[in-house]
Amino acid sequence: MSAATVGVQQYRPVERRVTPAGLLRSEWVKFWSVRSVVVTMVASVVATVGLGVLFSLAARSALSSGGAPAEAAVDPFTFSTMGAQFASLVVASLGVIIIAGEFSTGMIRTSFAAAPGRVGVLLAKAAVLAVNVLVLQGLAVFAAFLLGQAVLDTRDLGVSLGDDHVLRALVGTVVTLVGVSLIGLAVGALLRNSAGAIVTVVAALFVVPNLLGLVPDSWGGEEINKFFLTNTVSNLSSVTASPAYLDNGPGLAAFAGWVVVLGGLAVLALRRRDV
Repeated sequence: MSAATVGVQQYRPVERRVTPAGLLRSEWVKFWSVRSVVVTMVASVVATVGLGVLFSLAARSALSSGGAPAEAAVDPFTFSTMGAQFASLVVASLGVIIIAGEFSTGMIRTSFAAAPGRVGVLLAKAAVLAVNVLVLQGLAVFAAFLLGQAVLDTRDLGVSLGDDHVLRALVGTVVTLVGVSLIGLAVGALLRNSAGAIVTVVAALFVVPNLLGLVPDSWGGEEINKFFLTNTVSNLSSVTASPAYLDNGPGLAAFAGWVVVLGGLAVLALRRRDV
């Protein structure tokens, strides 16, 4: 056997397969290495806690000055979780950034070269995003609730975790935030442009629901309103149920359907469109 043959056998490259665990590690590192992502994640926590406390302080001040109508009309839970409504916009933007940002910089080509199937990259991003939003926003939502209720308790208006439907509403709020972040990820993968995807998500979450109220019931406006995006989980994230929205079980199922359908469209786009 010649020396050349021995050399070829000795230094033959070893094929390494990309594993789901490897993709998760990679996406986790990328998630916490991008400054804009870290800043957005921190901003979502600040919005949830800070605005929740500020709205609670404003409610207490209005009651102290006699500016509020009647104590029976005050919903203490809503005041302390108002920040989560604004945070939903932030986490949706976060979902857009972690995928559309890679398309704009060209980094996505490297990711897809390492995982040619492409779907694994999207699933890894979704898992990392969901875990981070679930943990950090879960802590933020409960902190906002406890701090807000401590403020309102000075007027004997606060509620506690043990009160009816409070814990379910807090969990529903966190679930909504996780779902909204995944919707942002799906829209970002579909549009591949951060600005366009963020504008689309903002319109879908804050503009379209208000416009749906103008659709006549004879045109199906009431049903459309019930089944549109986050409207589906309005009762799930509220202490007081409204007959205008879906019950908790059907609402959660409809919301999950939105996430799955948009995620499925994102998968098809990644498979069929060039980078």
